[in-house]
Amino acid sequence: MRGRETFGRAAEPDPRPAAPPSRNRERMRKGHRREYAADRARGSISFSERCAGALTDIGVFGAVSYRDLAEARFGGHPHTTRKAVNDWIRKGWVKEHRATGPKGKPFKVLSLTRKGVVEARKKAARRGIDPAQRIGTQRIRPAEAGHDTAIYRAACKEKQRLLEQGATARRVRLDAELKSAVARASEAARLKHGRQAADDERRRVANELGLPIDEHGKVLYPDAQIEYEDAEGRTGRVNVEAVSGNYREPAVRAKAAAGFAMHANGPAAAALLGRLGLGSDGGSWLRGPADRDPASVEI
Repeated sequence: MRGRETFGRAAEPDPRPAAPPSRNRERMRKGHRREYAADRARGSISFSERCAGALTDIGVFGAVSYRDLAEARFGGHPHTTRKAVNDWIRKGWVKEHRATGPKGKPFKVLSLTRKGVVEARKKAARRGIDPAQRIGTQRIRPAEAGHDTAIYRAACKEKQRLLEQGATARRVRLDAELKSAVARASEAARLKHGRQAADDERRRVANELGLPIDEHGKVLYPDAQIEYEDAEGRTGRVNVEAVSGNYREPAVRAKAAAGFAMHANGPAAAALLGRLGLGSDGGSWLRGPADRDPASVEI
């Protein structure tokens, strides 16, 4: 795809559409049943379809906040989301955890159980998701839950942007899966042919996966990578990064220069992107547990 124009920009190994300087100011709706009925009449998305997509999302991303799932899959209706989550918990498919954001605000995080993974894979297959899509469980780490759940918000923004450009997301790989693929190939080459072969194989696999390599030979891994297909059947990738306030500036600059879709996880990260001149050219602010009141939505 190199040298061709895709979505209004020159395509690189990992092309992505330009991200506008957006900041989601929408409040979650109150979740009244009549609102949801009207929404269904307009959009014709059934409750079971919403549940199937939501359960799959939890398995793909490992850790998803309750509110983010409500906004992404249930039209912002907390009561409808609560109905779905309670049903999953009762069936033993989902676990609900409490985590704390950077400013000490509590929020709820959802993850799959092993039983839930089996069910999510069935639903993913029925929905035509790529069979290679990884769906699994994840151990919730309280200290990292804020960043882990921000990855889902960032990926949702990029999926929506792709949809608006006429493209369809086909698969999502998280950083752990990407790192594992590169490491396995490199180690196999090292055992057979030595260190130079291992380095060559590392570079080859990174290029195959659309992962850029910096000037020091280091592979740059995104938090998530979205594989997509455009309206003309061409494929591409978007490397997505949920930037936290404690990120180092050189790392942020390197990933931005490599074409990553940079999204600020909270006001400190938004300020960091702003200082680097990324706040208006492609960064967006992911409003998360650090800057919103969970009490109004996490029932």
